[in-house]
Amino acid sequence: MSIKVLNQRVCTLTLLTVAVSLGLSGCFGDDDDNSYTPSVTYSADIQRTEFGIPHITAKNYKGLGYGVGYAFAEDNICSLAREIVIANGQSMLYLEDDGNVASDIFYTWYNSQTRRAEFLAAQDPEVIDAVKGYAAGYSRYLRDKGVANLDPECAGAKWVREISVDDLLALYGKANLRGGLSNFVGPIVAAAPPAQNSIMSSSRMRSIGPAPEVEFDMTTINVLDGGSNAYALGKDVTDTKSGILYGNPHEPWNGVQRFYQFHLTLPGELDVMGAAQQGQPFPNIGFNKDVAWSHTVSTAKRFTLYQLSLVNGDPMKYNYKNSDGSVEQRDIEKVDVTIQLPNNETLVQPIYLSHFGPMLAVDKVNGGLPAWGANNLAFTIRDAASENPRSLNQWLGMNKATSVEDLKDSMQDIVGLGFVNTIATDRNGKALYADISTVPHVTAQKLNTCITNQPYLQALVSFDLPALNGSTADCEWGNDADSPQAGIFGRSNLPFLIRNDYVANSNDSYWLSNPEEPLTGFSPLLRRRLQPFVGPNPVNGVPLLMRTRMAFEQILDRLDNSDGLGGTKFTVDNLQDVVYGNRSYVAELVLDDVLADCNANPIMPLTSGATIDATQACNVLTNWDRRDNLDSKGAHVFREFWRNVNFTETTDAAFNVKFDMNDPLNTPRDLIIDSDTRKALGDSIAFFNGKNIALDAKLADLQYVIDAGMNNAKIPMHGGLGREGIFNVAQGQGLNEDGTYKPISNGPTYMQTVTFDDKGPVVEALLAYSQSADTTRPYHRDQTRRYSNKEWIRLPFSASEISNQAVGNKIKLRE
Repeated sequence: MSIKVLNQRVCTLTLLTVAVSLGLSGCFGDDDDNSYTPSVTYSADIQRTEFGIPHITAKNYKGLGYGVGYAFAEDNICSLAREIVIANGQSMLYLEDDGNVASDIFYTWYNSQTRRAEFLAAQDPEVIDAVKGYAAGYSRYLRDKGVANLDPECAGAKWVREISVDDLLALYGKANLRGGLSNFVGPIVAAAPPAQNSIMSSSRMRSIGPAPEVEFDMTTINVLDGGSNAYALGKDVTDTKSGILYGNPHEPWNGVQRFYQFHLTLPGELDVMGAAQQGQPFPNIGFNKDVAWSHTVSTAKRFTLYQLSLVNGDPMKYNYKNSDGSVEQRDIEKVDVTIQLPNNETLVQPIYLSHFGPMLAVDKVNGGLPAWGANNLAFTIRDAASENPRSLNQWLGMNKATSVEDLKDSMQDIVGLGFVNTIATDRNGKALYADISTVPHVTAQKLNTCITNQPYLQALVSFDLPALNGSTADCEWGNDADSPQAGIFGRSNLPFLIRNDYVANSNDSYWLSNPEEPLTGFSPLLRRRLQPFVGPNPVNGVPLLMRTRMAFEQILDRLDNSDGLGGTKFTVDNLQDVVYGNRSYVAELVLDDVLADCNANPIMPLTSGATIDATQACNVLTNWDRRDNLDSKGAHVFREFWRNVNFTETTDAAFNVKFDMNDPLNTPRDLIIDSDTRKALGDSIAFFNGKNIALDAKLADLQYVIDAGMNNAKIPMHGGLGREGIFNVAQGQGLNEDGTYKPISNGPTYMQTVTFDDKGPVVEALLAYSQSADTTRPYHRDQTRRYSNKEWIRLPFSASEISNQAVGNKIKLRE
């Protein structure tokens, strides 16, 4: 095994004990790659460029994975090491107070050796090689560095160890569940049958009402928290014959969903650059010489709950009518799961399974729903994404795409995406939107039929949780002949749109990716809300997110120059101005009415029962630029006012002009001004007065991120909340005691603006939180400061561009 840094020679011989086949090699003799012995198993060259971006060149897929794994570990080893512990169900054993029994039980069960083997067997050979390489590269870095010399966050930790393919399979298995089972870990582990003599009869049915403590948060699945954006601009609206892409997925800034930038080159086979979440050997978002793509989290549901009709007197059996009309009694299986605890102790706890999937303590989802056995009912869950092993194959297929049509065909063939929309453009000037992903095959008719006369199922659907009658084969998921997986929709039943002007998505449903061509007729499970799309009078649309309306407003303002940027076409430069504009759509929508009321009667009521004079605040809001820029004065007052307003996205109850699906970009509108909205403003003013924060303070003084590597210096952050219609979402965990905002922890991640010329892709991008979570690395907050200044990075793609931006020596890894 050897590392070569230019003419410096570092050689070690070590036997790897990981679950991949590794060989020993001799040391380098010179810079000629042909000098390596035939026993070399992994070989990669890594050249970093400015801001720590690694460019990995290899002769095969094992080498590509090897280079990515090594580079990623150098920058972010602690987060991946920690996630592998969790995915293996070992958090109680290793993470002390951060351990979680329910998580360990669930992932120990879910990531069984059988499931891992099935996942591995479904991968293309190139994917398997890349995964093997990634594990080997990560482990190589750990051996070279030594656990004691790592990021201080995990240096010396007993849970930081070399990893195997098996560990990465657990990681991928866990990641697949983001839109489904991972949201129900607690209720799944808590599910347990009652004593047989305690089953309730139907005469004791409980009424459904709000739970005292709801333990389940639908914002994760319904994508109401955070907010990704993407524009694909076709040749009709750009200043070039090629398309232009803007993508900005908004994800948590820490942990498993953290993106990492890299470039892969396998001469004659693959040349792709972008970003991937940790453990991934291929870019999830990025570009090659012909195509650029991004993703936003889809509103589609990846699962359904099933209500079981229990056999009278036996909570471990349920009645099931087969397709031939016969009724059988099916068993609920008990699977004992053993997890490791400290001090050589173990804990055994069961998970219960129906033929659909794990049983669910649905009363932990909402306290008004029945516990297992109440009314002779029980609930279980089936997750389509948990049955999908094709995600890695899908990423590789996307990396190789030659046009948006080719990209779309790859997605339709594989249907491997678990929870995202895809927005893409190409050098031919085409724009693509698609929600081609794993969605349970449940039609509107089936959803409607399978909840009829079932009050609990109807209640669940009204909460936007898809639920079906599990006592009959008629409510099993359907099948499409063109689907690669049983029980999910195939290519003919999943939405996409290709146009020459534009498509956009900001976490709304497929319905309106371009206002000129709405998409209709697909399953309600692809929508954020379920209830309006079933029943006797289903609708086509519901109110858009405020951020979606801002997204379209920005496009339309650019195309008629209402934004004042000049011309009526998009360029990369004016696109960057648009997306960094930080306009507040809600302020543009309602502030005039709020100010008119304030000027007429500035004495505002407070929740406490007192009143406050809003004259100064309304003067500040009058002068506010209605943006969330660093120098914007008064943005915080409006933000807290709107947070206090009883407003729920995708409804129109707060407005006088109700939603009109024939005018979705302009309705609902005209805020209802009443005592509640006046109180919302009064409370906002009183809050900041009480904290001695000036009403005309700049946002830069209140909103920031910490640079721990620079003595905890504060880097001011622009952007705001999606709920306000801020396109460029940036948010923390609420307010500090002093009235400032807690550091940004969710918001802009891997932003890219991509177009094409005769030489290849022309790309300016930025990773807002920077490459490395390690506060001792030079790449910890360097890009974050660029974001604060609204600057971008020109990404090098060609060999000459890489050479011009090269930082440090090229590393030649061999083992």
